[in-house]
Amino acid sequence: MKTTKLLVSCLALILLISFTAWTQEEPPPPKQEQPQLSMRDPLQKIIELVVENNPILHSQKELIKEIQQMPEPGSGFIDFDALILGSDSEVTGINTPLMSMTQLDDIRDRMLQRRELLEKAKQTYESLKKDLLTELFAKITDLFKLKNKRESLTQLETSLRNRAELVSQQVKAGLEQPATFYDLTERIMTSSMEAENAAEELKVLKLEIAITMGGEKWQDLLTLLDEVK
Repeated sequence: MKTTKLLVSCLALILLISFTAWTQEEPPPPKQEQPQLSMRDPLQKIIELVVENNPILHSQKELIKEIQQMPEPGSGFIDFDALILGSDSEVTGINTPLMSMTQLDDIRDRMLQRRELLEKAKQTYESLKKDLLTELFAKITDLFKLKNKRESLTQLETSLRNRAELVSQQVKAGLEQPATFYDLTERIMTSSMEAENAAEELKVLKLEIAITMGGEKWQDLLTLLDEVK
């Protein structure tokens, strides 16, 4: 009997030494490189920056963390799953101090309240996040509209200037009335002014988005908004 125990002990020791040597020789798994933020689409980076730096979402996330870190009622000696899902008879076999069914019911109620509170906090976070992104997308849409308006007016101005140059030559040659050239000149001035206004509105909108939605990193957000095509 002693010989058997000795053999078993020796075998266990050999296995332990072999396992230790194997774990020491085994090279650590290569770290998976995380995708660089600069390699992703600017719009995706804008979304991440806005979500991460929103103070309301940050506070709600901290609340969720606090609830998760709260100890469960009866922590350490209550089988939570049996207490939540099982009947009273199913928890009688749990290795716990003697507790009355009233006490068990009270603990079960407090556990359910805690889990409901956590779920409600998570739902509130998702709702706030959805509202934030809806607002962001609306502003981004306005940004694209202003960019398109500015570009269209700039293209129109270029086309009108080319047309005006041709008409000017035709007026000098007596092939076109001067009034046509003057009308074109007026349209050029109007298009130029509207393009400048659209450019200024675009600049103001970007600054508004950055300051109101970028938190402490509003300057980084402003840079990203300039990269959106």
